[in-house]
Amino acid sequence: MPLRWDFSDLIDRLHLAILSAEGELRAEQAVHGLDVMDERGLQALIADRLGAFYSVAREVHYPSTAGKKLSHRQRCDVVLTPLGRALRLDRNAPTLFDPPDLASPEEALWLEVKIAYQFREGGVRHGGYGGQWRNAVVEDLRKMEAEPRICEAALVLIVFNESAEILEKDLELFEVVLAQKEVLAGFRLVRSVEILERIGHRLCTIAVWPTIQR
Repeated sequence: MPLRWDFSDLIDRLHLAILSAEGELRAEQAVHGLDVMDERGLQALIADRLGAFYSVAREVHYPSTAGKKLSHRQRCDVVLTPLGRALRLDRNAPTLFDPPDLASPEEALWLEVKIAYQFREGGVRHGGYGGQWRNAVVEDLRKMEAEPRICEAALVLIVFNESAEILEKDLELFEVVLAQKEVLAGFRLVRSVEILERIGHRLCTIAVWPTIQR
């Protein structure tokens, strides 16, 4: 039976991950902040810290692509299963040594984790900031919601910008784009962390949109 995932717990744990990482950087008096990490680096940070609460798999192939060459298979950034129950991966044939209680794709929570930055290193405004909210993110949502073996999924968007006012306008604009492109998503959950300003960003925000599976 598919599980029912608690997105309130998820957003709180994502918030804790960013809050604790920012606190550690401040304690170290680090020259660089979280906002100079690239998307893969932040995905790894999130996955590592969520490992205290869930079993976590990264770069997992979508179930519907089974049988294709690995290089041709689309992948999901982060997949969560109950703590202590790893996801059954279809790229490996089952063996006698596999744990007996591996989780199925239907039991997992599939997450696409995307990052948007208002500024680049050096304080230069990021020319692609607006576009980061649209094309690739919308396609990821479509990809997840069309998967027949995925019962629960979500978009996790991590945004670095200068103020809560700009953030709210951008979130509303993004949801308008979703509606225009007829992408189905649930109500967003949002948490923000104030970060030490180094390149123009003062806020790191985590927004989660559960998908509505077709």
